Amino acid sequence: MVPPSIATKPPDAPWGELEPDAKRRRLLDIATEVFTEDGLDAPMPRIAAAAGIGIGSLYRSYGSKEDLVAALLIRQLALLREEVSAAGRRGDAWSAIEGCVRRIAERQATNKLLSGALGLTSERRDVVVAVGEVSLAWQELIDRAREEGTMRSDATVKDLRFLFAAARAADEVETGGRDRVLDLLLEALRK
Repeated sequence: MVPPSIATKPPDAPWGELEPDAKRRRLLDIATEVFTEDGLDAPMPRIAAAAGIGIGSLYRSYGSKEDLVAALLIRQLALLREEVSAAGRRGDAWSAIEGCVRRIAERQATNKLLSGALGLTSERRDVVVAVGEVSLAWQELIDRAREEGTMRSDATVKDLRFLFAAARAADEVETGGRDRVLDLLLEALRK
C-alpha cells in the first residue's frame, strides 16, 4: 500500500512524456520519501508503486537498488558540497565552519537515511568521488580558517568526521547530548 503522503502527489507530467533525466530525478525524489519513511530496506516494487510505474520502468532508470541508493546519496553530497562552499563565501571561515557543522549535525540527528546510504555504497567509485568533493570543500574552508588564525593549524577534514560521529553517538547516549559534544569539540578545534 502506498502512503497517502506519496500517493496523492500530482505528477508534474505523465511518466511516458518525461526525458530520461527527468525520470531519474522524479525517482530520486520518490525514493528519498520512501526510504525516509520505510528505511533503506524498502523494496524496489514499493518505490515503483509510489512512482506509479512498473518495476521494469524503475530498473530501466536504475539498474539496481544499489544504483538508486548511490544516486540518491550522490545528489545529497552535491547539495552538501554546495552548502559548505556557499558558507565559505560568506563572512569569516570559523563562523562558516561552526554554522555548517551545527546544521549538518542537526540534520544527521533527524535523518538517518544518508549515513545508511553511505554505509551501503561507500566502496563505489562514484560515491568515493562525491565524498572527496565534499572533503575538498571542507578543506578549503579549514585552510581559510587557519589563514585567518581562527582554527588550529593541525585541524583536518578527518577531525570534522570525528566530530560528526561523536555528535551522533552522544545523541544515542542521551537525547540532546549532541549539542554538548559539538560545543566541546568545536572549542577544541578553535584557535
